[in-house]
Amino acid sequence: MARKATINPNAATIHDQTLVRGQGGELHQLAEGKTDVLTTAQGSPVADDQNTLKIGARGPALLEDFHFREKIFHFDHERIPERVVHARGYGAHGFFETYDSLAKYTRADIFQRAGEKTPAFVRFST
Repeated sequence: MARKATINPNAATIHDQTLVRGQGGELHQLAEGKTDVLTTAQGSPVADDQNTLKIGARGPALLEDFHFREKIFHFDHERIPERVVHARGYGAHGFFETYDSLAKYTRADIFQRAGEKTPAFVRFST
């Protein structure tokens, strides 16, 4: 004969399994037998990876939730290979020569006198 499901706000027993509900109503699943257990970087077992400790139902996350802080740390410190600054590029040494005076457009010294050569370096990055 099949067992009836028990009525309890924090736990439910169906056949031979007991499902435990957390404070937010989520179901906690426990690893049994030879199943690997989810752990933190230090090896502490983690029962719930999808919810955080909060003040109230919709309050802010608590700093006491060390697993949540560890997840945020790993997310913030991921290396994004597409964003390597100046991964490749080319440079050129040479001179910049002013052919005409640009005094009416700018006050920068290198543009004031015609025919003046100024050493320059230019970098083009991809």
